[in-house]
Amino acid sequence: MAPIGDERLTAAFARYEGLTITELDDAWDRVQDEFRRWVEEPANAGRPIQEAPCYVDRIAIDSLRERRTWWE
Repeated sequence: MAPIGDERLTAAFARYEGLTITELDDAWDRVQDEFRRWVEEPANAGRPIQEAPCYVDRIAIDSLRERRTWWE
């Protein structure tokens, strides 16, 4: 399923939409650390990144940060 059709992505945007750029940067750092830990876990070797629990959070935060940086 494409991420845009995933209700989890809509919920992630709703969670992060109200954050300031500084808060989004902090959230990005936290989610990236979580993602790195997931990727480095031997049990996740070879699994698609879409299976990472923080996958949709990464998309939402990255999109919001880009919009805030370049468009607002």
